[in-house]
Amino acid sequence: MDSTFDLNEQNPWWNADYSMQEDLHLRQSSGQPHYLQRTEFLNLPLRPGDFHIIRGPRQVGKTTLIKEWISRLIQSKSSLPQNILFLSCEGIRDFTELQKTLTLWLKDKQATPTFIFLDEISFVEKWQQAVLHAFNLGFLENSCLVITGSNARDLKESSERFPGRRGQGKNFSLFPISILEYPRIPGFKGKSPEELLEIYWSVGGFPHAIKDYITYGAVTDSTYETYRNWIIGDAARYALSEEFLKQILYRISETLTSRLTWSSLIETTTIKDHQTALRYVEHLSDAFLCHIHYCFDLDKKAPTFTKARKLYFIDPLLVAIGWAWKPAIPNIYSWFKKQVNDPEFKSLLLENGICGLAHRQGLQAYFWYSSKTQQEVDLIIYQNQKINLYEIKLNPSESKKKRILSFPVQMLGMADFLHANQSVLNKDSIFDEWNNPLDSDYDKL
Repeated sequence: MDSTFDLNEQNPWWNADYSMQEDLHLRQSSGQPHYLQRTEFLNLPLRPGDFHIIRGPRQVGKTTLIKEWISRLIQSKSSLPQNILFLSCEGIRDFTELQKTLTLWLKDKQATPTFIFLDEISFVEKWQQAVLHAFNLGFLENSCLVITGSNARDLKESSERFPGRRGQGKNFSLFPISILEYPRIPGFKGKSPEELLEIYWSVGGFPHAIKDYITYGAVTDSTYETYRNWIIGDAARYALSEEFLKQILYRISETLTSRLTWSSLIETTTIKDHQTALRYVEHLSDAFLCHIHYCFDLDKKAPTFTKARKLYFIDPLLVAIGWAWKPAIPNIYSWFKKQVNDPEFKSLLLENGICGLAHRQGLQAYFWYSSKTQQEVDLIIYQNQKINLYEIKLNPSESKKKRILSFPVQMLGMADFLHANQSVLNKDSIFDEWNNPLDSDYDKL
């Protein structure tokens, strides 16, 4: 690779005649009716000496966020454009190429504050060695380093390998737009909370799907295919079978909110052993596509990892993809919208949505089940040694109050999902020091 040529190509702001308004990502987002600017992330202080890690699934806007940061640095004159490096890691062969590129760019800038953005670094195997090499040479002492990636395990384990080298850097996750953020989308201005919720169930929070809906009134099959191909390509990097992946996604959709053993998950599939099922589900979890919802032992006050668990998708769009992929359903949006109109199916989406929201906020979220009494509680939040139990119902007012052991069970419904019931979903945000992204925008309508 000709590093100099590639770096100039990826960093056109080094040219004095370049305007950030020409950037493809910014042109496709800035001022567009579908685009939600994630101000809680954009306001992150970027300071030399800090090392930030942004995690999240592909296609949620991580690259656009980086370009917004770069634009802000240049416009505010916080940095000379020549001292800002952006590098897409998808085309880098290995860590030695990354190491060489960083070293060549940084070697004459050690005394200069620099800003380095390494996008989708998970594509580079052993990338940690390249970054550690630059740290050991002292090249990153005056740098603000921001890396993004779409593999939770890789980034979590890697962040632990840089003790004392991250300054005031943060780990944070960028997920698809949640129902709490829907009111801030310009193209949805004027819609009632109930209207927005109906759109959310059918469209979800991935930016391209929202753009489709605002533009065409539906999510196009080509957009579903784009996200499906991303899932396939990401799995291929880990030598996972496309056919097995398709079957696992279908089974997760088919058994949404149900308790599952690994053996029951692969029923009606061609997968022969539960270890394979575990491997595929762990990959989907690491890729920020689904959450594993474990059973909780109320006596021991701890999760039980050997019992049956539940699997939830992080977004309704993925539920649609999981259902439609295996049977090759055409016109997926129209088909899925009909399913959403079924109250029983909508109740599954509600449980998936509330439990998924709890997981994405980093809460210790579980469920409870007793085989002896055949009783179940959909959601348990175990936080600060306090246990709260919640039952999720489409019409909670019609449900009788109950207790499990000595614990009262609270009811959650659509209104709680729309307004992010504070007792459930607002816990110690890492953004508290500059912004709290968990506040519901419906409270401002």
